[in-house]
Amino acid sequence: MTPPPIVAPPTEPVQWSLLAARGDDARTFLQGQLSCDVLSLSAGQSSEGLLLTPGGEVITSVACHFHPEGVDLVVRAELAAATTSALRRFLMRTKCDFLDGGASKGAYATVGEQVERGEPGPNEFALGIAAHSFGQLFVERHVSFTKGCYTGQELIGRLDARGGHVPFHLARVIGDDLETMVSVVAGAGPTGNRALQGLTTVVGDTGFSALALVHRTLLGDESSALIEGVQIELLHGDSRSAR
Repeated sequence: MTPPPIVAPPTEPVQWSLLAARGDDARTFLQGQLSCDVLSLSAGQSSEGLLLTPGGEVITSVACHFHPEGVDLVVRAELAAATTSALRRFLMRTKCDFLDGGASKGAYATVGEQVERGEPGPNEFALGIAAHSFGQLFVERHVSFTKGCYTGQELIGRLDARGGHVPFHLARVIGDDLETMVSVVAGAGPTGNRALQGLTTVVGDTGFSALALVHRTLLGDESSALIEGVQIELLHGDSRSAR
């Protein structure tokens, strides 16, 4: 039996870590590892990107900030070690190192704000899915399609060329009964090892709001629906920008 999801209070704080990429090759190295255009950054500028596996699955989102001696990377604290490890795998004869810059401010301050904004975090990235599962607007915000090659690019490019069609989508789910929310989300899609659908990040007390991965058959062609008293809204999928 699947254990019930952990429910956090909306005010639970979120911790962020700064990873300082330093060295003569720091920017060029990150240009080949992250999905955003690191080389285009200048003083005072920042960009959002993704760190991907070689197969194209999202490890984490990354905020990249220009630094005169390299780049400052801001990630969720829970993912700092995995981020550093994934990047260092490709450090060969490269003048770049990653230093622990301590705590930092991030895109949101609490778990409640994360769910309200619909931003995927450690629980969502742990599923090992493609960027398009987080929505087309999420892809457009984090991916440069003109910068050149980077690790994991092939899957993003292939999915985008095919319209971004993926079996699972990030959604916000709101309801008064957690058991019903779990049941509704689990009611569409595969079973067994292929079943990724479910609530991922949940906040609330008497009422609940959650991020969830839902199967495309749950809503069909609709972007939102009320099912058994549970409100479901797909996130970051409103449009496609011309490239």
